[in-house]
Amino acid sequence: MRARPLRCLIVFLLAAAAAVAGCASSPSSQGAGLAANLASKSHETAALPGKPGCFWLSNFDGSWTVLNPSELIVYAPLYSKPYLIKLFEPVPVLKFRERLGFLNSEHTGMICDGTMDDLVVPDWQPARIPIVAVRQLTSPEAQDLLAANHIELPRRSKPAKGNQVNPH
Repeated sequence: MRARPLRCLIVFLLAAAAAVAGCASSPSSQGAGLAANLASKSHETAALPGKPGCFWLSNFDGSWTVLNPSELIVYAPLYSKPYLIKLFEPVPVLKFRERLGFLNSEHTGMICDGTMDDLVVPDWQPARIPIVAVRQLTSPEAQDLLAANHIELPRRSKPAKGNQVNPH
């Protein structure tokens, strides 16, 4: 994947621009703040379960489970392949959403780890939330994440679309 070097180059250029500008209120230093946030997020994603992965947008049928305001598991296709999505910033109302979408920055038809793709949350500002990690999970890893977040999926013969949380 060639997107990872591009992300590193962007972070480096933003940090370099801030160092040259040297002014805390300039747009360049605001870019340095974003670069620092992206760099700190990459350290956080190293501890995530699973391996870096991709899924085809055409395989995403709209099934997901919100773990917490910054993480969700999407299923593509259905429950056969779970993927952990880590967001750049929390979306407190994420678990109450009926619809979510994705915007892939490279127009490949895939959402991948390290490509600066976005989760689209209708009626939320900002509507596009950057994705900092996509991890392909094994079934046991997905079950462990659900258990760690105190989430029990409803037992169904066929998965339902939308957030899969069992209301208590």
